[in-house]
Amino acid sequence: MSETEWAAIGSIATAAGFLVVAWQSYLTRKAVKVSQDALEVAQNALVASETVAIDAARARLDAQAPAVSVRLTDIEWPPYAWTPSGMPVGHWPAGYEWHFPEKENERIVLQARVVLENKGDRYVNVEYDGDLVKEVERRPQPATPHALWPLQGNGLNPNLFLQKEFTVKELSENYEARKEGRPLPHRVTGTITVHDSRDNGVTDVWELELTGCPVRPHESRASVWLVDTDTGPDAWEYVSHPPYERTYWVSRRRGDRLPDPTYTLGTSSPQSLPPSSPPQLP
Repeated sequence: MSETEWAAIGSIATAAGFLVVAWQSYLTRKAVKVSQDALEVAQNALVASETVAIDAARARLDAQAPAVSVRLTDIEWPPYAWTPSGMPVGHWPAGYEWHFPEKENERIVLQARVVLENKGDRYVNVEYDGDLVKEVERRPQPATPHALWPLQGNGLNPNLFLQKEFTVKELSENYEARKEGRPLPHRVTGTITVHDSRDNGVTDVWELELTGCPVRPHESRASVWLVDTDTGPDAWEYVSHPPYERTYWVSRRRGDRLPDPTYTLGTSSPQSLPPSSPPQLP
């Protein structure tokens, strides 16, 4: 054969070899894609079954959870004045003026009554944190942990308050913050935690908060602040029936929580493999 014929044969062989390699690569990629799809289906099936199991466990714990409610009430207007005894507190006189800086450290009390009710059929354990006090012999005492019995057995917690005192200067800073559209810096906050004695149960946590702008500057007299009678009760910011956050326990004693369910199934999108397509001849 001539050199031209040998060259042609060599080119055909090279092209055929390329085609074989390309086809093998295509089949390999297709097999990998099939395997990945099968793995994804299996993983999604596992996630779905776990989600169903977790949802069922949460529903069972919800049905057995303590029936407790928390609400804020008796947030009176105008604002209260601080007193040495602390409980009960009274109102500032109508038209009272605070001249800064002479009277900027006089104090106003922000206070709300907390109504805690056990509407279930068994006792629960209650714990407190933050600015929560109870009235004992007309004086505030820190709220301490206790058992709350069902409503039929007087399942209310009387004389419980969310309460804290602020200087008029601090509350004037709240006014300036609201005017500028910023969060109010001075707040009364407290946390109520409720659970029963079961190891496999739930814990409910309420975050309570009260704030506001009960004072405003005088329209024409610099450095003079007044009770904001124009705004009135709208000066307060609070949620009367605050929501709670629930934790589900597999074992409270071991600190083993029930995981949150996963409702979004995963999709595999490997970055190293481009979309499969049949090989093309050169």
